[in-house]
Amino acid sequence: MASASSNEFHLIVPNESQNAEVKLGSDVTIPCHLSPEISAVDMEIRWFKETNCACLYKNKEVIEGRSYEGRTGLSTEELNKGNVSLNFREFKESDMGVYLCQVISEERTEEITIEVEERKDSDGQPVNQSSKIQGRQVHLILHESSRTWGGNQRMKMEESALMTEFEVNYVKVLHQTIFKVFKNQGKKLEQTELQLKESKTDLERVLQQLETITEKFGLLENKNDVDMKESQMQQTEKQLLQITKYTEEKQNQLEEKDTELENMSKQISEKEKLLESTIKEMETSKQQLETLRQEQMRQQELLEKKEQLRISKLNEKSKCLEETKSLLEEREGKIKDLEKEKDRLNEELQDKDKRLKDINAKLIQTVREVEKKQNQLQGKHTQLENMHKMLSEKMRRPENKELEASQPDEQETKSKLGK
Repeated sequence: MASASSNEFHLIVPNESQNAEVKLGSDVTIPCHLSPEISAVDMEIRWFKETNCACLYKNKEVIEGRSYEGRTGLSTEELNKGNVSLNFREFKESDMGVYLCQVISEERTEEITIEVEERKDSDGQPVNQSSKIQGRQVHLILHESSRTWGGNQRMKMEESALMTEFEVNYVKVLHQTIFKVFKNQGKKLEQTELQLKESKTDLERVLQQLETITEKFGLLENKNDVDMKESQMQQTEKQLLQITKYTEEKQNQLEEKDTELENMSKQISEKEKLLESTIKEMETSKQQLETLRQEQMRQQELLEKKEQLRISKLNEKSKCLEETKSLLEEREGKIKDLEKEKDRLNEELQDKDKRLKDINAKLIQTVREVEKKQNQLQGKHTQLENMHKMLSEKMRRPENKELEASQPDEQETKSKLGK
């Protein structure tokens, strides 16, 4: 057997799925064990039906849940074997459902969810249709469940466990106080009775002495004896008076004690009424807390819906942004391509500008040469006109002179044209 101080363990249902044929109203055990098999005597064990505490084991004491008084418990003899199963007495149909078992050891908490349900046929109907009748046979299936518990449900569980522990501790302290009060009063009554018995014994002893003296001496005629007897009688009467007073005082004390006991009983009944009113107030507070929790859950659901709506809108916006981003990237790519085309065209334009500049320079040079040729042609044209004028003048002269002059003129004209 591993020691209880071991901090490495987990909870299991001995068989993954257990079948049980039971009668409603009989005893049922919801199985749960520690693995490895270590002692759970010094641990805290809590069983919950949904969010209500069904059974609590703490400080080596088993406490039944408020709604399960006299019906739930643990086998304390089996705790040292790691058996933390929940034992049900007078099992009801309403006891079917989902249970949570928590085992707390120092800083470690392990838990397992177990579902208790009635076996159903292929049509989804209970195998025994008349299971609602007390004492009828039902087929139960007990198996580990994958159900998860929310934060609000766990808060309700903690409240239920604390309420169960608080009520038990309060009732225990109240009973201890009542027991101590009655025990002290009983001791005082016993002392008073002893004192009364002692006083009664003393009185009986004195009476016996008086009877003995009377029988022994009889009626004495001697005056001294009579005086002595009278003095003894007076002393006896004084003692009787003292005993009577003492008895009356004790009787008064007893009456006072009875009155105190009655007052204590009234105070205890008042405290019980106060406890009941406190429990009712706590129930009312719990209902108010439940209402507030439900309102909080409703607000939380609204917030979650708003958050989901906001998230959906954000997702739509993010999709739009992504599409816009993709379009922008596509446009940027086109712009880059256009810039590249622009750079290429600019380079071509620059090349063409250079070529145009070269052509312009050549054209300017050609124009200048043409102008120069034109100037030369104009000069020659002018010379030709002058020559024509000269020829026309010569033609007006006599023919002979033309003949004479024609030869040197033609030679001169040829020479000029040759130039």
